[in-house]
Amino acid sequence: MQSKKLFIDSSIFVAFIDRADANHQKATKALENLSLRQFQLYTSLHTITDTYALLTRELGLSLALEFLQSSLQSDIEILFPQKADLITANRILKTNRERQISLREVLNATLMQKRDIGQILTFTYWYNLFGTYVLDISNLVA
Repeated sequence: MQSKKLFIDSSIFVAFIDRADANHQKATKALENLSLRQFQLYTSLHTITDTYALLTRELGLSLALEFLQSSLQSDIEILFPQKADLITANRILKTNRERQISLREVLNATLMQKRDIGQILTFTYWYNLFGTYVLDISNLVA
């Protein structure tokens, strides 16, 4: 049976909010279906701050503030890294220099592993760290 725990990446949030985004309809439908299917949704502090910064820059402060307020009022659990998570991320980055993985990606994967979250919903490339994988969005929008 597929786990009902799912990590939401900033690309999903941005597409959901930006009606001009090519993936807006997919993100909207996916998030609606995740709610109907009663998935436990997670994201990270880094994802929230990255999304907020991008929205402020691309769509304006008002939308960014609405996003932040909605995030705080939603059922999406926001994961916060501890020093041990940064130590783990640093070790992974040092042993995977050739893969050019960002600190944000490794830190999110570390937080996902700690919470036994095996799936991420994203429109960007994911490195499948710790055996995590991208949930096929086509299953949510059909």
